[in-house]
Amino acid sequence: MYLSSFGRKGKFGGFSREARRLIAAGLIDNMGFAINGFVLVLYLNVLGYSYVIFGLLSLIMEVSQVSVLLASGYIADRFGRKKTILLGFSLGTLGMMHFAFFNSMGAFLMASVLLGASSGFTGPAFSALLSEKTTQKRRKYLFSLNSIVANSGSGVITLIGGFIPLFFISNFGFANELAYRMIFIMVFLIKFASIALLLSVRTDKPKKVKHVESKKASREHWMLLLKFALPSAFTGIGAGVLIPYFPIYFKLRFEMDIGSIGILFAMLSFIMALMTFYLPRMAERRGTVAITTAFHAISILAMFIMPFTPWLLLVIVLFFVRAALMNVPGPIMTSFMMSQLPHSFRATAQSVTGFAWMFTHAIGVFIGGFLWDMGNLLLPFMIATALYVASTVFYFLFFYPIDDAEHKPSFFWPIIRQIARK
Repeated sequence: MYLSSFGRKGKFGGFSREARRLIAAGLIDNMGFAINGFVLVLYLNVLGYSYVIFGLLSLIMEVSQVSVLLASGYIADRFGRKKTILLGFSLGTLGMMHFAFFNSMGAFLMASVLLGASSGFTGPAFSALLSEKTTQKRRKYLFSLNSIVANSGSGVITLIGGFIPLFFISNFGFANELAYRMIFIMVFLIKFASIALLLSVRTDKPKKVKHVESKKASREHWMLLLKFALPSAFTGIGAGVLIPYFPIYFKLRFEMDIGSIGILFAMLSFIMALMTFYLPRMAERRGTVAITTAFHAISILAMFIMPFTPWLLLVIVLFFVRAALMNVPGPIMTSFMMSQLPHSFRATAQSVTGFAWMFTHAIGVFIGGFLWDMGNLLLPFMIATALYVASTVFYFLFFYPIDDAEHKPSFFWPIIRQIARK
């Protein structure tokens, strides 16, 4: 069943060579960010820095990202999406070099600026370019395939990365600091492969925008875009307070070492990849907004229960449920947004929604640093839960009336649809 779905005639097969190369380039670049997001807070802890420093570096990284985000969408739509992605990949490689070969605070600050700018240039242009590589009907499957590949790669690199420090400490007698830096050296080297793959991707010349849309249509597009951005803003600050600190949460509460935490995060990536396999068809049948809302509601409940659960095994299960159900709908949500907006507006749309998420996420991470530095293991969960609830409610009310289901939902969904319309 799985292999046939990825075959030439399967739902996830038959995409062009250009699409496959683009996904492969994104995979390698994403692996670098995945391992950095997992290990950086632990690395800084080994160096003796407080969690406030991690929050500060994350804030700088995300301020750098949002500083270029809105402009990057315009640049990608007007001057070429491949060129914009190449710029992002190059900046990310330079940023990782600073983590790999230097250990001063000045180097960490520069790395944060470069990595943030890398994400700001890469994200909108990548989604917009990928959307061009298939038809609207198959876009959900292409975006989901990209997510499956990215999550699988993140799982592999996180699993390997979690044991790299232990390997060098036990076999070569490396000090903790140098053992952790080997992770960044490895990521720095593999990021050159993402640049090489991207250079092999052909793309059309940027299209000039034809001013044929009325002012009313343009305002409608911007109003729709603002509706997409508002839930992202609520999610961003809630995620910032809690999500980057999960490695520390497991270390502080259950005394888990980096190898065990690496296994945990790797398993999560593989679970998300498997779930994404089924998601596009579910969205086709029941609707993107309906599926996303249902998944997010269960995820929020799991997040709320986690800090009150005394058993490690159950906390791990809830951690998987929370993260998987919150993140797996991402590709179909992006595809849904792309389908609602014109071609010439898509990279800009990615920039605006990314800006909304990143700006608030940066604030959340910075606030979270103070909360976690005080040893408060409950308050971040409560803040995140409240903001995630607000985000999910807004998303449902804004978009359920225009959901893209193949068939009309039955039983109580029509009642909710009427409430949403009002």
